[in-house]
Amino acid sequence: MTRLEGRTGALDWTEAGGGSDRPLVLAHALGADRGLFAAQLPVLSVTRRVIQFDLPGHGASSASPGPYTIRDLGLDVLDIATAAGADTFDLCGLSLGGFITLWIGANAPDRVGSLIVSNTAARVGTEELWAARIDSVESGGMEAIREMALTRFFTPGLAATGHPAVERANLVLAATDPVGYAGCCAALRDADLRESVGAIRSPTLVIGADQDISTPPVDSRWLHENITGSKLRILDGAAHLSNLEQPEAWTAAVTAFLAG
Repeated sequence: MTRLEGRTGALDWTEAGGGSDRPLVLAHALGADRGLFAAQLPVLSVTRRVIQFDLPGHGASSASPGPYTIRDLGLDVLDIATAAGADTFDLCGLSLGGFITLWIGANAPDRVGSLIVSNTAARVGTEELWAARIDSVESGGMEAIREMALTRFFTPGLAATGHPAVERANLVLAATDPVGYAGCCAALRDADLRESVGAIRSPTLVIGADQDISTPPVDSRWLHENITGSKLRILDGAAHLSNLEQPEAWTAAVTAFLAG
């Protein structure tokens, strides 16, 4: 485990594998941590050196006082890749991680080969939604938004089963630092990438999920239509954390895209 002093906090990152292809950087969702991709890591690390990190206040990373901007988060990811010796890399992000991936694809095209953006959008939510989320966390801590967040993470059927993925997501969310969470919410509140994603020229895979209420399939299709040459996959039977709910289908889509 390695630590980098970034703009948004002291960020922990790790690497696994050591394939000969370009390194692959994985960026997790808001309220999650790098363990989000635990089911995918054994597969991806066979052919890739996989670099993972925790967002500020998430997992093992500490959080500097917010608010943060999407530029702050994106530059921190680029600095982690540089510290790992990855001058160019492929980048895969889910939810907020996907939003950061879009920003990097549009603003640092020389650093990235291909992009995978899962369960995200060029504009996520509304200013009012994020302002209310920030107020809730700042006044009531993570418990104030826990139930709401979990209902968005998973389909109702999975959430009711006590599935290990649901239990772990619950624990990780509860352990997240409200300072870092609110700072990341501010980045989503203030950023709108609809005018910039058209600049992306890297090969891009867009993954959506048919039961995602946070970034519904219409958002995935919009990205596909506005990123030249992109590929689109909508997964059935999954909500926002689609790689946990449909791990085999998600992993297969990603590995096929990277191999191609």
